[in-house]
Amino acid sequence: MSVRQQKLPIATLERIDDLCASFEQKWQAGDPSSIESVLAGEFNPLERKALLAELIVLEIDYRRRRGETPAKQDYVDRFPDDAQEIQDAFAEDGQPTGAFRPPTIERMGELFPSLQIIELIGAGGMGAVYKARQEGLDRVVAIKILPEEFGHDVKFSLRFTREARTLAKLNHPNIVALYEFGNVADTYYFLMEYIEGSTLREVVKSGGLAPEQALAIVPHLCDALQYAHDQGIVHRDIKPENILMSIDGAIKIADFGLARILGNEDQQGTLTATHQVMGTPRYMAPEQLEGTHRVDHRADIYSLGVVIYEMLTGELPIGRFAAPSAKVAIDVRLDDVVLRTLEKEPQRRYQRASEIKSDMQFISSNDAALAPTMVHERASAGSESPTGTATLEQQELAGRLLLTRRQLMDRVEQSLRPLFRGQLIQIALGVLLILVGAQCWARNTHIPHRLTSGIILHVYGVLVIAQGATVCTRIKRVDYSKPVDEIRQQLDRVRFSYLRAGVLIGFIWWLMWIPLCVAIGFDAVVVYRNSLIPSLVIGLVGLVVSVGLYWRAIGPASDSAEAWRKALSGESLAAAYLALEEIEHAQIR
Repeated sequence: MSVRQQKLPIATLERIDDLCASFEQKWQAGDPSSIESVLAGEFNPLERKALLAELIVLEIDYRRRRGETPAKQDYVDRFPDDAQEIQDAFAEDGQPTGAFRPPTIERMGELFPSLQIIELIGAGGMGAVYKARQEGLDRVVAIKILPEEFGHDVKFSLRFTREARTLAKLNHPNIVALYEFGNVADTYYFLMEYIEGSTLREVVKSGGLAPEQALAIVPHLCDALQYAHDQGIVHRDIKPENILMSIDGAIKIADFGLARILGNEDQQGTLTATHQVMGTPRYMAPEQLEGTHRVDHRADIYSLGVVIYEMLTGELPIGRFAAPSAKVAIDVRLDDVVLRTLEKEPQRRYQRASEIKSDMQFISSNDAALAPTMVHERASAGSESPTGTATLEQQELAGRLLLTRRQLMDRVEQSLRPLFRGQLIQIALGVLLILVGAQCWARNTHIPHRLTSGIILHVYGVLVIAQGATVCTRIKRVDYSKPVDEIRQQLDRVRFSYLRAGVLIGFIWWLMWIPLCVAIGFDAVVVYRNSLIPSLVIGLVGLVVSVGLYWRAIGPASDSAEAWRKALSGESLAAAYLALEEIEHAQIR
């Protein structure tokens, strides 16, 4: 069995980790130790093999950074009795390739009995995140697990232990806190702070992020990055999915250092299957895409520039892209800030995240020197120009309102679910009517009143299905990321379809019960005059009254007509409109 497949006690891993950390520090200080000197201590055979494999990996990495090209034979000559460990160190196939399937809630409960697993929040090719409760501390947490394949790699165990210990020391209000980490039954996990809110991706996708709100987010991101960089930690995967916005307005960066833990600093050749872990190509700095060993904290600055550009414009800076001020109404001086973060050469970018924050705050606070773009001037010709920028508190309030919008939109969607389920029941009823009608006319083609009743019922069933399917389709087409006015129009179409169903189903039913009675064997309804006439009278009166009410609802716009629409639309649509009105009253777009 390869040393990479051996399981080592946590105490052994921590000892190896400390030795490797000291070894790495000396390389960083320019006074490297030899592997042989580190191995001079007392180790059991398995511990020595694992330590040797990890030290070789570290030395290879630092030698490559200095422009050298380490060869496997060099290490075979130095350690002739450790060919397998050298092979492990040079192997490049350590990453799992199979599709990852997140464990069930029940399985997670078995793995972590001290936690009450609530739900699966999200999953990707290289991990899953669950919402859970620590009952002893009575707090909600997030637990992120990695695929079990990592549990069979001792090199990963060492790297995980070293990096996670460093990340656990990060303590910043704009970084998701790491409470605990470890390995349970070949499953590596992180126990983290749970953030109630949205990812920046969801907010940007909704189209509701105004430029001033985007600019209010940037200082928080700069603070988090600068703090981490000062601790010697590079994120390597800054993107909207890893930026969280809590319901209280806080901005948090998640998954710090995960790319390094997963061993994906060398990006070249591995961007196909698991790019969500090792870096997302659209947000990666050029040096990351090239797979060089020159990647440092300035790669995060480039990725931050991509995020800022996307927040401001809704687009990615791909190819020959325009300056932000050519697309949105912002101070043209901000173009220099954004474009400098996107410089292809690391030395031409900002060298510190704190510099971005300083420049942006200076520009936004200097109200008297605002320089609106020509695009904005043309767009606002004949209208009054803004005389100042919103305060930071106002901008953060706007950010919180975006999250409130998401919650209210969830209410709109949930309000429509009973209506959707009702239409599915209606479709099932239509199928039943078709079957009853077909059975009636197919077996009684020689009896006129049964043949006629069966055909009427059959056609009516088709109409019932068609109407239910129309309402369901329109409910599903409601796009909750659109502006509120467009969502209201989509709701109006749903309501119109539903009200129209009243004509085909509710109103005509006043007469339709007659052929149904015939179809199920009560021929007396039409055979005997004393039964037929009262039945027709009741049906016609009910139909006329129902149509009259419907006409009042769809008639010319008025308070009375709107009241009738609400009354006839039912509680589901009424609740959806109420939630939409709350969004409008809060002045959320």
